Amino acid sequence: MATYTNLAILQGWLEISSIQVVSVDQIPAVVVNGWIYTTDNDGTDSFFSERHPVVISGRPAESILAIIRKLNDKYPKLSGIKMVHLPDTFSEDTPMLVNQQRPFVVAQGKLFTHDGESWVDLKHISLLGLPWGALDVLSDIEETMNREVRSLIKVLTPFEKSIISQALGLAVKAILALRPPGSNPK
Repeated sequence: MATYTNLAILQGWLEISSIQVVSVDQIPAVVVNGWIYTTDNDGTDSFFSERHPVVISGRPAESILAIIRKLNDKYPKLSGIKMVHLPDTFSEDTPMLVNQQRPFVVAQGKLFTHDGESWVDLKHISLLGLPWGALDVLSDIEETMNREVRSLIKVLTPFEKSIISQALGLAVKAILALRPPGSNPK
């Protein structure tokens, strides 16, 4: 017999509103309360209910706090949507997408409701370097590039491709901003 578990999956910008240490069976556990914004347009989050309350506890909470500390130490005045690179203990820098100091995440958990309030109790959370499919821009655009440029792209590392993908995204956004309102050339 199948069971319904109120599974919730969110992708967006994580903002931490409070941190608590609670005791569970006399063992201290970290609990992080916050929000995941599923839009990056200021002002639309409250109108369209694109701000979702979340609770993170245990090991995921400790990991998120460690990453946020590294982010705040390395980039104390970060604003806007940016790709940042955090030092990793075991390998190269980890590329991470942030908006107004909030990391871009995908999270899975269980939706709870109590006393008329709902929140998602997160069990799995991952920080993302780019929105899904952003690096595919290079492979799609490769077909229209000349042979010399295609050979150069093939030797790029994933880190270098993420930088180029970010630059391409900004270039495309600037080109689209030049279009007259309401136009959609095909």
